[in-house]
Amino acid sequence: MPVHSGCQRSRAPRSLKSSGDFSRTSARPAGAWSLLASPTSPIGQTMSSIDETLAPRALSGVDFKSLKSPLTPEEFFVLSRVDGSMTVAQLCSVSGLGRPRTMECIESLWKSGLIELPGQTSPAPLADTSSAASSASEADQDPGEELSEAILTRFPVAMDDFAFDRELLEQSVELDDDFKREVVFVYAQLDEVDYYGLLGVSADCGRRELRSAYFSMSKRYHPDRFFRKVLGDYGMRIEKIFQRITRAYQTLSNRKKRAEYDELLEQGRQPAGTPVQASTPLSQRSEPIEEVSSDRKREMAFQLLVRRGDAHLERDDVAAALREFRKALTLKRDHALALRVAKNLKESGEHLDDAVAFARAAHKIEASSVDALRILGELYIMKQSPSDAIYHLERALELRPDDADILAHLHQLRA
Repeated sequence: MPVHSGCQRSRAPRSLKSSGDFSRTSARPAGAWSLLASPTSPIGQTMSSIDETLAPRALSGVDFKSLKSPLTPEEFFVLSRVDGSMTVAQLCSVSGLGRPRTMECIESLWKSGLIELPGQTSPAPLADTSSAASSASEADQDPGEELSEAILTRFPVAMDDFAFDRELLEQSVELDDDFKREVVFVYAQLDEVDYYGLLGVSADCGRRELRSAYFSMSKRYHPDRFFRKVLGDYGMRIEKIFQRITRAYQTLSNRKKRAEYDELLEQGRQPAGTPVQASTPLSQRSEPIEEVSSDRKREMAFQLLVRRGDAHLERDDVAAALREFRKALTLKRDHALALRVAKNLKESGEHLDDAVAFARAAHKIEASSVDALRILGELYIMKQSPSDAIYHLERALELRPDDADILAHLHQLRA
């Protein structure tokens, strides 16, 4: 795996007499390993054994900057796989580090206060987690939810404006609905943010901040977290997200690669002070350099997706057409396309929820679009939601006071 390839055993665990000092004893049941702690260990206790059937859990609210010694890449690697369901034995099997080194990492993480082992008395953590834990308790919020909320703000198209594929969201998979939406949302916009934006760090971030951000992101999307789960079309998306996160970290953590990336990224950005208008194509914003296509190529991809969508419409495959149109709009926020799709769906009298989504997208792209507001009003009439219809038609009338059709609709609704 990219996280630990080429890593050396750079230091012995703090609490072991010597590196790799493990032994089996006949007095212990099979599957339990003896961890020999130093009598002068600062932890103040000896952890005699770890039951391989235990499933370690990562502790929340940890301040990585307060660790007395920074984690090694191998320890980060093992920690990224601790999900509360994978047992010690499974961790040893999948880590690729070998059983002794994996057990060393697990003990180090446990004694650093980064993980807990059910049934084992937790030692005093080496990390100062009291203030972080206190604030987390006060917030009374799942750290996973906080991370999800932070991730969703990093992309140019807001969650409320994103056109989701309803068929994809309705797939029967072993993921909760919120995470399904997050995966679809993030995967569709991977090419629309640079590596700094993806990891949620500043362009001048230090090594510790970068590593902490990478750990949080990689843990959330690591494929091993979903081992043996039914994922359907989400499996590929999760894998691609994880690969991009790993590539971002590998680039930004290497001084030479980061300098080259920054230089290319600067060339790809708009000049300082140039405002980004609501209708600016996403292709003109910062994005991963090795995957940056010219505006011409992105426009060609956009046109290809539109043609595919139109071809599906000719075959009356509306669901497939809408998938292509949604992909096209992630490449380019095109008001005309969103409006055309909304209008066609309205005229067909079917897929009204999708029609509303495309009409809303058209209005978000161009806030002064009277046609988008009028279509939204007419769609809400069809959906028998008069209050919503009146709201959108009144806004349209403010922009175009002499529109006879809008006036007629409002007159009928108020009658």
